[in-house]
Amino acid sequence: MIQLLEKLFDFFCSLKLAVIVIVGIAVVSSVGTFVEARYDAEYAKAVVYDSMWMYFFLILLCINLLAVMIDRLPWKKRHISFLLAHIGIIITLIGSMVTKLYGVDGSMAFEIGKENRFVTIAEREINIYVSYAQGRPTLLHSQLVNFMKSPPPEPGSGKENDYVIDVDNKKIEVIDYHLYAFRNEEVLLSEKAGDPPAVRFRLSNPRVNLSQWLRLDSVNRQTKKDLGPAIVHLAKMGKKIDRNLEKAEIVIRPVSDDQLKVELFSKGSETAKIQIASPGESIETGWMGLQLQLTSFLPKSKQQLVYEERPKPADNHVSAILVRFGEEQTWVGLNSLVKFFDSDKVYYFSYGNRRLNLGFDLKLDKFEVGRYQGTQRAMSYQSTVQVPEMGQVLISMNEPLKYKGYTFYQSSFEEDEQGNPTLSILSVNKDPGRWLKYFGSFLIVLGSIFLFYFKRMQLKGK
Repeated sequence: MIQLLEKLFDFFCSLKLAVIVIVGIAVVSSVGTFVEARYDAEYAKAVVYDSMWMYFFLILLCINLLAVMIDRLPWKKRHISFLLAHIGIIITLIGSMVTKLYGVDGSMAFEIGKENRFVTIAEREINIYVSYAQGRPTLLHSQLVNFMKSPPPEPGSGKENDYVIDVDNKKIEVIDYHLYAFRNEEVLLSEKAGDPPAVRFRLSNPRVNLSQWLRLDSVNRQTKKDLGPAIVHLAKMGKKIDRNLEKAEIVIRPVSDDQLKVELFSKGSETAKIQIASPGESIETGWMGLQLQLTSFLPKSKQQLVYEERPKPADNHVSAILVRFGEEQTWVGLNSLVKFFDSDKVYYFSYGNRRLNLGFDLKLDKFEVGRYQGTQRAMSYQSTVQVPEMGQVLISMNEPLKYKGYTFYQSSFEEDEQGNPTLSILSVNKDPGRWLKYFGSFLIVLGSIFLFYFKRMQLKGK
């Protein structure tokens, strides 16, 4: 037994293990680089950098460093540089782990004049709320999820689904997941009485080809789509339309299940050219050679949200999950929610980034943007924020705020179509392992200095 322990210790402090660890970390890091280039940093972090292989090799590295130091006992003065470097590496790794476990890296968004106390971080969660008889929703269930590492099992696989939640003797369960998906809304024929009508139209000429669905707003009994030079309305018969005389307008009104009344208003005109048309017919508008075609008409319609899976990330992609409640299934995109109706209650199911409560409010009093002369490009931007116990504090691109262990950086902003700022976005960071990482790095540098010092002394001795 003693011989076995000695062999094991000799292996742990051997150069062979050191080479295995270095090569292992290099291979995992290389794989992570390729995965990140093909997908994105979030996916690479989840499946490579935070994988058991990376942690396995880092733990082996610490064991190797400790074993090598123990093997050099009793230590001598010439071992100082060696000990400092090895201890520094171990402390730096411990500091990184402390930051990973207890640190915060997220963002906060503020509207001007509004307060916020929540930081949005990368971790994701599902929450279920219930509301009885128009009462305030109450949280029933909250669960951190990582679908990249642990997706819902395939049907028939025999694996247990970790995302089945019991609610009042019923179940809400996550049954599918798309890492990258595009959000599409389909308009379908409905059999339910009272569902609103919808029409699909096409406006085209040799240079333009636009196709859109318009679905009636049941409350306002009208809806519209602004296509630039022309506005298209869908409205109930007899419903008055607020005209925009600066644009041409098309008003479509359902007459029956197979006929539509089309009113064509030229720009600046108060009178309309009126025509009764059936689905599939084309109408000359008289503007810019545009032709209106009523491609489809649904007397009763419903909207169905669909997320089309994509193999790689792209612009406007989002992750989405398929949720089932009883016989009902629906897709839920990241940072959105759906409602499930029961006999006397409503369930709200949300899927999104985790929101961390800071325990104190910050209020955005003012946001300012500096522009490059003669352009709308932002040169600088800054937020004036109300901070508890500190009053007004300026946070700019080069002047972060440090408060209660958190550091707030001016990250970005959003603006409306006129270029007026509407939202200030701050990056929020908490790094409890920072000083361990600094101290570990200091020891490594100090060890390197001592190494050159002892080398020089040895040369002088010769």
